Amino acid sequence: RLPEGAWRGLGGGAMSRAALAPLAAQAEFDALVAGALPLLVTFTGARCIICRQLAPMLAAVVAEAGDALASAKVDVDMYPALAERYAIVSLPTTLLFRDGGLADRIYGFATAGRLRDWLKSHGVARAV
Repeated sequence: RLPEGAWRGLGGGAMSRAALAPLAAQAEFDALVAGALPLLVTFTGARCIICRQLAPMLAAVVAEAGDALASAKVDVDMYPALAERYAIVSLPTTLLFRDGGLADRIYGFATAGRLRDWLKSHGVARAV
């Protein structure tokens, strides 16, 4: 579990330009997906303005969910194979994984309220 408001980037800690080898990134991502908690993954890009606008909404919703939700973000420029694997065609795209598989996705910007409702519809209760 990450500290409140924090996002885990593949490769550990903050996203950096020192990218993992593609197979290591794939293995780390697969381990996150296979975890016991539902996983919220947002595919972003360094030049994506909407991604930067969405980040505080996601951070608030993840913090509210407490221990009911794990979260991660993937920079598509650093990990294009993961973006291709999940057919990411626009940024941001937010995926929800449950029980080791893809449950749903949201394209583009979403308000915190919409994200809460979306997660609740998938059985991820918020901790408020």
